[in-house]
This record gives sequence, structure tokens and C-alpha cells, in this order.
Amino acid sequence: MTRFPVSAVRPVSRRLVRLLRNICFIGLAFLPLAGCSAGSAASDSQAPIAIETSQLSVDIENKVGMPLTEVDVSILPVGRAVQFSKLVGRMDNGEKREISLGSFYGRDGTPFSLRVVRPKSVRVTAKDMNNKPIQVEVPWK
Repeated sequence: MTRFPVSAVRPVSRRLVRLLRNICFIGLAFLPLAGCSAGSAASDSQAPIAIETSQLSVDIENKVGMPLTEVDVSILPVGRAVQFSKLVGRMDNGEKREISLGSFYGRDGTPFSLRVVRPKSVRVTAKDMNNKPIQVEVPWK
């Protein structure tokens, strides 16, 4: 049976112990914040307008129960420097629309591109037949 000589085991330096302790403390401090960034799935299923994103398009569905007017779909990038919008106009009850990402433009006319812009969320604003404003915003997935 071989044993390691006592001189081969080095004591752990205090500097290394402090470094590991600080890393663990910082990791544990930010762990509760990780759960705050997740969106609630219950509110998305109850939303009057369903929004789904993909690499090629944004899909919206009217679930209000009546036609919507002045429907405007906007892609909000990280930092919100420029908002890319597409005016849909009117959507009937239960209607689904697929809007390609190339049809979104900024105020200055720049087209939206996933290669250039990192999207944060999608916002849909509309008015129902009673002129009541509706706004739904979902994070980009």
C-alpha cells in the first residue's frame, strides 16, 4: 500500500479560499434574480392577442372576440434605440396573420434584420370596436 508523503500535500492558500468564497457568494446572490427574468406563461395564454415569434416571421392572432382596428405590431430591440413597426390595420375576430420580418421598418426607413438588431420584445397595440385600447407585449423567443 503506497502512501503520499506528507511533504507532497500543500496547504491551500488563503487567497485561493477567499477567491472561491467570493465566487460562491456572488453566484448565490444572483440566483434569485434568474427566476425574475422568465415570463409568466399564464398571462400569455390569457392575452387578448396571441403573439409568436420565429426566425422568419411574427405571428399574431386576434382572440378578443370582436374585430380590431388600428393594429400596429412593433419589434423593440435591446436598448430601444429604434423601434421597427408594421401597421396591420384591421383584424377580424379569430384571424391569424403572419408578418415577415422583412416588412418591419424603423422611423428612418431602415428595414429590420436579425443580423444587425437583437430584438428584446414584440408589442402589439390595437383598438377594439368600442374604441378601447389593447396593448400586449411579449419577450422575443
